Amino acid sequence: MTPQPKRLSPLTLVQTQKQEITCHHCESDKFVKKRKSDKGYQIYICKSCGRHFTYNPDKIQFVINPEAEYKKDVWDCRNLGICPGVGRYNYRLTFLNISQPWLMDATKRYIKFTLSTLSFSSGSEKLLAIKRLSRFLAISYPNISPRELDRSVIIDFLAHFASTKLSTSTRCHTIGGIRGFLEMSYQNQWLDVSRYLIRDEDFPKRPKPLPRYIPEDVMQQLNQHLEHLPEPVMRMVLVLQECGMRISELLHLKPDCLLQDKAGDWFMRYYQFKMKKEITIPISREVVQVIQEQLRYIKENLNIKFEYVFSSNEGGGWKGDFKPAPELMSRQAFSRYLNKLGESHNICDASGKRWHFLPHQFRHTVGTRMINNGVPQHIIQRYLGHESPNMTAVYAHIHDQTMKEEIAKYQGKIVNISGLVVEANNIEADMVDLQWFKKNIHAQALPNGSCALPTISQGCPHANACLTCTHFRTTSEYLAEHKQQLEQTNQIIQKAEANGWMRQIEMNQKIKTNLENIISVLEVDANDG
Repeated sequence: MTPQPKRLSPLTLVQTQKQEITCHHCESDKFVKKRKSDKGYQIYICKSCGRHFTYNPDKIQFVINPEAEYKKDVWDCRNLGICPGVGRYNYRLTFLNISQPWLMDATKRYIKFTLSTLSFSSGSEKLLAIKRLSRFLAISYPNISPRELDRSVIIDFLAHFASTKLSTSTRCHTIGGIRGFLEMSYQNQWLDVSRYLIRDEDFPKRPKPLPRYIPEDVMQQLNQHLEHLPEPVMRMVLVLQECGMRISELLHLKPDCLLQDKAGDWFMRYYQFKMKKEITIPISREVVQVIQEQLRYIKENLNIKFEYVFSSNEGGGWKGDFKPAPELMSRQAFSRYLNKLGESHNICDASGKRWHFLPHQFRHTVGTRMINNGVPQHIIQRYLGHESPNMTAVYAHIHDQTMKEEIAKYQGKIVNISGLVVEANNIEADMVDLQWFKKNIHAQALPNGSCALPTISQGCPHANACLTCTHFRTTSEYLAEHKQQLEQTNQIIQKAEANGWMRQIEMNQKIKTNLENIISVLEVDANDG
């Protein structure tokens, strides 16, 4: 059964006649007094979870009562039992800026429905869109009724909105939010409005979105200095580099996330808050090891049971020493670690500009790499958990060199070290998508061909032995490189024979034979082309 989105536990610091005090975090009533805050509130340390909390008897405490909250003009998501999301400090939805009573009532109904199906941030975004419509109506149509809200009014709003300095993306999100609200109001009879007040042609044309991926040279610099990050942060980077999760999904990763099938292959299961669904993806044994190491780290360094794989630093993201605290790290703290590393080691892009790391860049990097490695788009869609192909199409940014390699691959034959043609596997995607992905997603590109084995984090155990490896594949586009290597190999054999180096003669003779086989087949293929 798919789990429901995480909900906040009721805060039980409710003012009673006995003034019962319990921990905000774990609801334990076992604590010790510490100092008082600057405002005079008593600070406690919980004996159960070890975290600090305060108690202010004069402050209104949060008690989850959704129906009472929905009647207000300002909603606090904590009173609704809704998680605002990782790293968010704005808990409220304010309807006071909507000046039309009929619009405010319908908006509350719409946002209430939105919060039941989408995230708190989505509700905030849709509310902002309706507020923009309300401001326009208050100025241009101050006495308008729902029935008078027709297509001509919408066209006036679109013309006004086009004159703002908002980005095309923001305008599209706003228009989409208003359209969803109006359609829902019509369907549920919240407002007496017509259908299709906003149409497809009303949206401004967006420039083709390009993925905000991390360039390979920047990624290489980052990986060269990973050991300078605290161990938990380094492990977070390694997981993001392979899995392309959103940072919220990584931070909420549970200890039971690892799964293994009968064949011994590993998968990771995690919850996507944006799409409100659970997905399972294949992962390498190296990532399994990283997660297992982190679980041992948490067990050894925290005295209480912690429900997540990764924790925050007790001193915050700006401290050098990492001491795990039993709470979630913020996305801002994670970014600070990476950018502090980039600053101290001068991690720059090709133009020499200092690279600014953002957590979501890793997701774009994984998607772009998959496209450039020839992974079918429907596989990427499933791996990243996208709802529609349009979401995945953002990553379909194929570099010129990649396109050249792909065309050459499909035009020519693919041969192994013996010169035998290797046929592509014809796999029915609907049945074995995950297994296909598991075997093919991380295939390595080599200077003179490709490796049929998945990439492993420590590199190939048979370095410089491709031309004696059964997993090596190549095509006619590398014919010149093979001929040059054959010439160099002959020179090495001649020198080895002159000096009596038998081992070198034996190994290079195998390479020479394989190169001759490869060149023989590829020359025929090139002449046929």
